[in-house]
Amino acid sequence: MELVKDLSDSGIVFYWIDEAGVRISPELVTLNLANEWHQKILFESYSGQERRISVIDRRSDQDKRDSMIRNYISSQAFPKGRRITDIPAEVDQDLVKEKLKTLI
Repeated sequence: MELVKDLSDSGIVFYWIDEAGVRISPELVTLNLANEWHQKILFESYSGQERRISVIDRRSDQDKRDSMIRNYISSQAFPKGRRITDIPAEVDQDLVKEKLKTLI
Protein backbone atom coordinates (compact mmCIF):
# COMPACT_ATOMS: atom_id res chain seq x y z
CA MET A 1 0.00 0.00 0.00
CA GLU A 2 1.06 3.55 -0.69
CA LEU A 3 -0.24 6.76 0.84
CA VAL A 4 -1.24 9.50 -1.59
CA LYS A 5 -1.69 13.19 -0.77
CA ASP A 6 -4.06 14.76 -3.25
CA LEU A 7 -6.08 17.88 -3.88
CA SER A 8 -9.84 17.59 -4.20
CA ASP A 9 -12.74 20.03 -4.28
CA SER A 10 -12.87 19.89 -0.48
CA GLY A 11 -9.13 20.56 -0.04
CA ILE A 12 -6.11 18.36 0.68
CA VAL A 13 -6.98 14.71 1.22
CA PHE A 14 -5.08 11.50 1.85
CA TYR A 15 -5.93 8.03 0.57
CA TRP A 16 -4.32 4.63 0.23
CA ILE A 17 -3.74 2.84 -3.08
CA ASP A 18 -2.76 -0.77 -3.76
CA GLU A 19 0.12 -2.04 -5.90
CA ALA A 20 -1.96 -1.57 -9.07
CA GLY A 21 -2.65 2.07 -8.21
CA VAL A 22 -6.30 1.49 -7.33
CA ARG A 23 -7.69 3.50 -4.43
CA ILE A 24 -8.56 1.21 -1.54
CA SER A 25 -9.49 3.75 1.15
CA PRO A 26 -11.89 6.64 1.40
CA GLU A 27 -10.59 10.19 1.22
CA LEU A 28 -9.20 11.07 4.65
CA VAL A 29 -8.75 14.69 5.70
CA THR A 30 -5.70 14.29 7.95
CA LEU A 31 -2.53 12.24 8.07
CA ASN A 32 -3.60 10.92 11.49
CA LEU A 33 -6.87 9.58 10.05
CA ALA A 34 -4.89 7.94 7.22
CA ASN A 35 -2.65 6.31 9.84
CA GLU A 36 -5.64 5.05 11.82
CA TRP A 37 -7.31 3.63 8.70
CA HIS A 38 -4.07 1.85 7.76
CA GLN A 39 -3.69 0.33 11.24
CA LYS A 40 -7.31 -0.81 11.29
CA ILE A 41 -7.08 -2.51 7.90
CA LEU A 42 -3.81 -4.25 8.73
CA PHE A 43 -5.13 -5.52 12.06
CA GLU A 44 -8.38 -6.74 10.45
CA SER A 45 -6.56 -8.55 7.65
CA TYR A 46 -4.06 -10.32 9.94
CA SER A 47 -4.98 -14.01 10.10
CA GLY A 48 -2.44 -15.20 12.69
CA GLN A 49 -2.79 -15.30 16.45
CA GLU A 50 -2.87 -11.73 17.74
CA ARG A 51 -1.03 -11.18 21.00
CA ARG A 52 -1.36 -7.41 21.09
CA ILE A 53 -4.54 -6.25 22.81
CA SER A 54 -4.60 -2.68 21.51
CA VAL A 55 -3.97 -1.41 17.98
CA ILE A 56 -2.32 1.67 19.53
CA ASP A 57 1.33 1.08 20.36
CA ARG A 58 2.38 2.07 23.88
CA ARG A 59 5.38 3.85 22.40
CA SER A 60 3.13 6.36 20.61
CA ASP A 61 2.94 8.27 23.92
CA GLN A 62 6.23 10.20 24.07
CA ASP A 63 6.45 10.03 27.88
CA LYS A 64 6.03 6.25 27.84
CA ARG A 65 8.53 5.94 24.99
CA ASP A 66 11.12 7.98 26.92
CA SER A 67 10.51 5.84 30.00
CA MET A 68 10.98 2.63 27.99
CA ILE A 69 14.26 3.90 26.52
CA ARG A 70 15.58 4.94 29.95
CA ASN A 71 14.53 1.81 31.81
CA TYR A 72 14.80 -1.01 29.28
CA ILE A 73 18.03 -1.20 27.31
CA SER A 74 16.75 -4.03 25.08
CA SER A 75 13.95 -1.88 23.68
CA GLN A 76 16.45 0.49 22.06
CA ALA A 77 17.00 -1.85 19.11
CA PHE A 78 13.58 -0.84 17.77
CA PRO A 79 12.67 2.43 19.53
CA LYS A 80 9.70 3.05 17.22
CA GLY A 81 8.44 -0.51 17.35
CA ARG A 82 8.86 -3.58 15.17
CA ARG A 83 5.51 -3.68 13.42
CA ILE A 84 4.66 -1.62 10.38
CA THR A 85 1.70 -0.18 12.29
CA ASP A 86 4.04 1.19 14.97
CA ILE A 87 5.76 3.50 12.51
CA PRO A 88 3.75 6.56 11.41
CA ALA A 89 2.88 6.52 7.72
CA GLU A 90 4.57 8.93 5.37
CA VAL A 91 3.25 10.25 2.08
CA ASP A 92 4.53 8.16 -0.83
CA GLN A 93 2.99 10.25 -3.62
CA ASP A 94 2.34 13.98 -3.32
CA LEU A 95 0.00 15.04 -6.13
CA VAL A 96 -0.81 18.43 -4.57
CA LYS A 97 2.26 20.21 -5.94
CA GLU A 98 1.54 19.09 -9.50
CA LYS A 99 -2.11 20.09 -9.32
CA LEU A 100 -1.30 23.50 -7.82
CA LYS A 101 1.17 24.17 -10.65
CA THR A 102 -1.56 23.55 -13.23
CA LEU A 103 -3.83 26.07 -11.46
CA ILE A 104 -1.24 28.86 -11.55
